[in-house]
Amino acid sequence: MQSGTEIRERLIKEFAESYMEKLFYFCLKKTSSHIEAEDLTQDIALQIITALNKGMIPTSFSAWIWQIARNRYSAWAKEQHSQNESQSAFDSNDYEIEDDSENILDQMIRTEQMSLLRRELAFIKSDYRNIVVAYYVENKNVREIAESLSLSVNTVKSRLLRAREILKEGMDMAREFGKLSYKPENIAFASSGSQPSGLPWKAVQRKIPKNILLHASNNPSTLEELSVELGIALPYMEEEVKILHHATLLEKQGDQYITNFFILDKDCRIEVYHALRKTAKERSRLIREFMDDRMTDIRAMGIAGDHMDDNTIRWWLVPALMDYLIETSVKAKNVYEPPKRANGESWGFVGYEITDLPEETVMGHNGCGDKNEFWSYKYGDYSLWDQCGEAYYEEVELMCNCIRENRKLSSFTDIEKRVWNGIHGRYAHISDDGSMIPDILVIRTEALEQIHQLFQEHKNYAMLIQNVTDLYEKVEEIFKKYSHQVLHNNIGYNIRMELYAMRMMAIHDLVEENVLKLPQDTSKSSLGMYIFLK
Repeated sequence: MQSGTEIRERLIKEFAESYMEKLFYFCLKKTSSHIEAEDLTQDIALQIITALNKGMIPTSFSAWIWQIARNRYSAWAKEQHSQNESQSAFDSNDYEIEDDSENILDQMIRTEQMSLLRRELAFIKSDYRNIVVAYYVENKNVREIAESLSLSVNTVKSRLLRAREILKEGMDMAREFGKLSYKPENIAFASSGSQPSGLPWKAVQRKIPKNILLHASNNPSTLEELSVELGIALPYMEEEVKILHHATLLEKQGDQYITNFFILDKDCRIEVYHALRKTAKERSRLIREFMDDRMTDIRAMGIAGDHMDDNTIRWWLVPALMDYLIETSVKAKNVYEPPKRANGESWGFVGYEITDLPEETVMGHNGCGDKNEFWSYKYGDYSLWDQCGEAYYEEVELMCNCIRENRKLSSFTDIEKRVWNGIHGRYAHISDDGSMIPDILVIRTEALEQIHQLFQEHKNYAMLIQNVTDLYEKVEEIFKKYSHQVLHNNIGYNIRMELYAMRMMAIHDLVEENVLKLPQDTSKSSLGMYIFLK
């Protein structure tokens, strides 16, 4: 049994193959004009295909087609009669603009296929479009249009003349529609900062806004240019651009719009990757030497229980040290924090063209909690992104309360016991005396400060800072080559975001050297997860 879609496609194919030519000769016989016959045939075909696309399944296909043809011809004949009558008794305001090009333009518009006219109407502004539709489709005269739109007769005449010129230009063009809408570029986004309103994510969930941002990236574009490039009617484009502008993802410059955050294309991403990777081995070596020299001191700070090995500490320490290097080195460069937004929020946004790099460089760093915080480094490789899953707010509060108060399981309320079920075996276990024993790191503020102090005092620290500072300058040079001038003053945030790829590169290097050991079961692993107690 055929589905509705299959039936519709079969009927459309049958109509195109068996009826179009017959309809043309029917219209030619009725109109006695080759041009009018083509116009009328297109109108009839549009009605038939539209009805089929809306789900119409006629019981007698042939009879249904010819009924539509006769009805549309009848309407066409009445329109012709009405036009002839109105042109036989007109005054100077009823007829159109006194312009030498008027008859030529009118003739061109009237003799083009209606589908072409409808196409071009989608790409002119509503001020012009409403007048053209009223005049050419609804057969109203200038005075009637002026009254219905509350405009002067001269204004209507002027806009109609301008609309004709725009339509003629469009009809003369061979437009290429919707390259991006039919083959949308693969683009991913990364964000950071405070986002309680849901921006920027809620503004880029669909393909249309993504394509708009992609086309306007490094490419100031008018609404009309965006409309033509993406194959989207101007009224809809106006609405989409308004949303993106309000979301502070598009900046307006005169009558043009440009994406005001950096979208890295494939070439840029590859060049940045090679710049980061070029000095990665040296960074990894210097980090490894620091960990070897100071692991005993770091363990003595009590961030890990006696049952936890050094490997657990290293999986957290490597990205944490990279973060500290980035934050310390870029402060001297006056790098911008996430930009302030019009709604008072502070967040940054970066776009990436999906590119096959030689290695996975993505690493997340997610947090949960208020005064008590649970953090998790999310490794983009080795199936370690999700691991055993991140803790919920209630679980974080209970764990932190147990750590601070040294609570035992016997003191838990019924609600806390239910919350404990999500903690047990993932982030903690119960000791013989009923106390909670964390199975993830517990980092207190003073311990983190002591680790940073040890790091700064180490012989490798200055070399690491210089390594990252040089890299910042190199990435800045690359970014400016690939970005529009409008982005240059705020490009520091984007550079900082790219430097975080150093974390995963170091993980790869140290796994390869067996300094970092992979877990046997990633679904039960909690590597890189930690409680931060302020």
